[in-house]
Amino acid sequence: MTAFTIVSETGIHASAIDDLHAEAFGPGRYSRAAFRVREQGPHDPALSFVALAEDGETLLGSVRLTWVETDRSHERGLLLGPLAVLEELKGKGIGKALMRKAVGAARDSGAPYIVLVGDKPYYWPFGFETAPRGLISMPGPVDPARLLICSLQPDIVERMGGMVRWTGEPAPTL
Repeated sequence: MTAFTIVSETGIHASAIDDLHAEAFGPGRYSRAAFRVREQGPHDPALSFVALAEDGETLLGSVRLTWVETDRSHERGLLLGPLAVLEELKGKGIGKALMRKAVGAARDSGAPYIVLVGDKPYYWPFGFETAPRGLISMPGPVDPARLLICSLQPDIVERMGGMVRWTGEPAPTL
């Protein structure tokens, strides 16, 4: 078992997170639909976390949440990602611990939903379901089976609709 601590992301982690994303996703990450949303505006550091080794400095993993909305309904929520863990530490529980922390923080923030592009078998235990076909879209091609939503408030899915985009506003103060 790898010992680690999860803490809020700060500016001192930025370079290590960039390196982790480059290693985990390669140069193709810039063309992915979720990246296109994330490049519209900053993630919320108060809702973004890193896993650090016992030394308190070595980055083992990272997860970020970004405030978004859907363009037809203007329902604000969160986009989760990227979630990344050092390749040699995958399967050690770091990603799952980061997910539990991120989903808990999203719930505590009052966000009504979290959306992500990912593999349902991995994200299902955290409350994610496949988005109903045609309900929401991303600014780029996405396999509909990989467009997932975690409803944090009742009936939110019925109120959503349209293209997922950055809110165009700074992150709300928590």
